[in-house]
Amino acid sequence: MESGPGEGGVALAIPPLRPSEKFHLFVSYSSVDATWTHGLISRLEADLAGLKVCLHERDFTPGRNVLENMAECIQQSQKVLLVLSQDFVQSRWCLLEADLSLFGSCLERKPVIPVLLRPCQVPLHLSHLTYLEAADSHFYRKVVQLLLMPNHCLARSLPAWRPAASLYSGKSLLTLNCVNRDSLPSWKVGTFSTLGVPDPLKEVLEDPEVYKRAVGILNGVRSPRSCLRYLGCRVTLAVFLFLVALALLSLPLIMGLLENTPAQRFFLIAANIFFCPLFFVLGVNTLCWFRRFSKKMMQELVLRVGEANLLLAPHSLLMGCDTMNKLHFVYVLLGDCRRVFLEAAEGEALFR
Repeated sequence: MESGPGEGGVALAIPPLRPSEKFHLFVSYSSVDATWTHGLISRLEADLAGLKVCLHERDFTPGRNVLENMAECIQQSQKVLLVLSQDFVQSRWCLLEADLSLFGSCLERKPVIPVLLRPCQVPLHLSHLTYLEAADSHFYRKVVQLLLMPNHCLARSLPAWRPAASLYSGKSLLTLNCVNRDSLPSWKVGTFSTLGVPDPLKEVLEDPEVYKRAVGILNGVRSPRSCLRYLGCRVTLAVFLFLVALALLSLPLIMGLLENTPAQRFFLIAANIFFCPLFFVLGVNTLCWFRRFSKKMMQELVLRVGEANLLLAPHSLLMGCDTMNKLHFVYVLLGDCRRVFLEAAEGEALFR
């Protein structure tokens, strides 16, 4: 480990905060990487007197939307540091990506310092930035140098936040995760942000109302209220039904030891033949409820996606879903598709 920059007895000065700023650094990271991140922040705060770092668990306002908290804290910070790992990409980054437009303008004015903690698939919007590798022996010195550099100097050395993108028919523009993905039960349909048009879609969709209405159609899908959504309830009920079926199966043997009239025995056997399979089938259906529910929810989501695409299609944009908590947006030149459909009989109706 290299020696700290302040260990030679020279006090290091960080750029002063402007009136609109509360923090020198906003740090975003996955909870899996909390130990490493807290160690880095503790060392920075010890070496850089007066350094003010914004951490979500310490500085977010309780009760507010996570995205609003992040946007406000980024606005109030001089610089943004992202601790990249596969866990970050799959959790924290999905919150950022859920509504880039909310703080995209903030990040255009704020230097972004990506730190590669562990190898991962770097998000598209950061792929144009040069990241620091935590395994580099000079990593800590480089971080301190960036923190000490004024923003106007650092901005000239960093590329813009939004890289230019070329469009072609069939290009995947965005994979949008639901905002509550981390805490979402498997039976619940995700909720997607409608605060604004995500940056990757702005090139083809400028009207935020169209995006809001389209995504709002999917947000209208309701999750089940049945107690069967809980695994414990399903297993308990299924075991009870199986036990009833077994009891009914053995009932004729027990009752056969007693003296019954032929009519009573016939009624008992007939009732057993009917109710025993019935309770067994009910038990199996109870255990399979989640599979049937998932299939039904996906069918409803597909129908809702079709409705939403009627709004997005005039903008050469289509959405699709393969799970209940993720949307895919694709740029499609529908004029070419329409010409292919028109070659068939009733092509216009098929295209619609």
